[in-house]
Amino acid sequence: GRGLDEQKNYINDTLALIASTTGVKSTGWSSPSVYANSDTMQAVVAAGVTYTIDGMDSDIVSQLNTPNGPLMLLPYPVVTVDMGQNLSRMKSPTEIETLWLDYVLELAEEARGDPAREATTVVIGIHPFVVGTPDGAAAMRRVLTRLKSDGSVWLTDTETMLKAL
Repeated sequence: GRGLDEQKNYINDTLALIASTTGVKSTGWSSPSVYANSDTMQAVVAAGVTYTIDGMDSDIVSQLNTPNGPLMLLPYPVVTVDMGQNLSRMKSPTEIETLWLDYVLELAEEARGDPAREATTVVIGIHPFVVGTPDGAAAMRRVLTRLKSDGSVWLTDTETMLKAL
């Protein structure tokens, strides 16, 4: 693996490239293939990153305190990433739609059953070769329409969610 200094250089170079290309300074991070190592979290915070989707083991947003400051860990479960479902498991957009709805609506049902519990969060990973196709776009539209109709589901962007925490 890379050492801390090498990771810091890689992360800073990547963030600089994103900023120079888009004109936007990113505050989020996803490691290549979402595989971080023991130095990654400290290195991303040193680069000014405030959140990551590298944590794939929870449905609860959490805060990791690193030597360089806090880092918010956003849940990014493998099951909700369209690329893996499509490429590795050969799922169609309609099958992915069912999977997304089952996953999120089950969490919503659990929340209704125990309103005092911590809020759960789901980051849904989308890629243009899956949801950018006509059948993928239709599936994504149906997912969003259904989730918007559930009073226990809040559809939002990362910045708004983090401000609400």
